[in-house]
Formats: sequence, structure tokens, C-alpha cells
Amino acid sequence: MAAAPTLRSAVKFVLLTGVRKSEFIDATWKEIDFAAARWTIPAERMKAGKAHVVPLSDQALDILTAFRTMFGVSRYLHPGRYDGDTPISNATLNRVIDAAVERIRKDDPDFESLGVHDLRRTFSTGLNRAKFDDRWIEMSMAHAPRNRIAAVYNVNRYLAERKIMLQCWADMLDAWMKGESAKELIANARQRAAEIHDDELDDDL
Repeated sequence: MAAAPTLRSAVKFVLLTGVRKSEFIDATWKEIDFAAARWTIPAERMKAGKAHVVPLSDQALDILTAFRTMFGVSRYLHPGRYDGDTPISNATLNRVIDAAVERIRKDDPDFESLGVHDLRRTFSTGLNRAKFDDRWIEMSMAHAPRNRIAAVYNVNRYLAERKIMLQCWADMLDAWMKGESAKELIANARQRAAEIHDDELDDDL
């Protein structure tokens, strides 16, 4: 049976943002700031125990807007199918991916299995191949810096640069889905991120 459109959108949202499955599943509307285009995941829900700010691309905001229309009465971005007071189950998104893999294998029997966590690997690999600054990528994935002092001071660093990078990532995915090259998108985004001026760094300090 085909997955519900909202579940397919949920998988795409995880890919767009690079978050862990649990970070999405338990996400609530109070964490979303539509005006600032940001999602702030509280420290108690993060693996490293520190709040994590996710700049939201236009495509991610479109998904959330659709979710808000459908699930606005629930506290969760995507509640369970039968109970709006609970989030979707831990296995639901994996089942969506499993169904997609099964369809792909009809034409490509050797296609490898993957899970939701593999979307983070795709996120990291794609951005690294595009040669974005690895500090921005690591912070987007909420990986703690090896240097503990840096970890204290860099919790919300590079938000302006990460916003550009994540918008580019969303545009890259759209281009690839159309069978188009993303090289020009990447070059333009990298240039804009490199030209961030001091007066645009308020959010990073």
C-alpha cells in the first residue's frame, strides 16, 4: 500500500534538515518559528544535551505549512495516525523508505536497503561533495566539536552561512529530481556564504 503523502513529506523533511529520526518524531509546534524560519530543538531532546537551531529552507517551510494545516490541533508536527496526542511511531518512517526501496528493486534488484539514519549520511555526503565548509556541515548535524572550549562558544555559530547552505541543499535536491545539474546553484551559494559580512553575524554571537 502506498505511503500517505504526509509521510513521504516527513521523510523529505528529515533529508532536508539532516536531523535524527527521534528529533523529528518528537518535534512540537512550539519549537518552530515560522517568522524567523527556524526550528529550535531543545537541549533535553538532543543527543549532545545542547539546544540545536535548524535554519529552515523554503522547501522545509512548505512542508511544515502543509503539516500545520493538517495537524495543527496536535502538539506534534506529525502525530500518529489514530491519536493526535502522540507522535508517529519510531518505525513509521522506516516503513515508508522500505516501501520505496521495494519499488526501486523491481527495476534494480541489487539496490541496497537503507533506513532513516542513512538520510543523514546522504545529507553529509552531498554537502561535503559540494565542498561546503565542514564546520557548517558538522554543526548542521549537531555534532559536538572535539575541542570542548569550541563546543561552548560555537553552539549557534554560522547560522547565516548554514541558512544559505541548507537552502542550497534543498535546491540541489529539487534540481536532481528534475535531472538537472546543481553545479551553478552550489557555486552561487558557496560564494554568498563566503561573503557574509560582520553586520550579518548578530545571530552567531
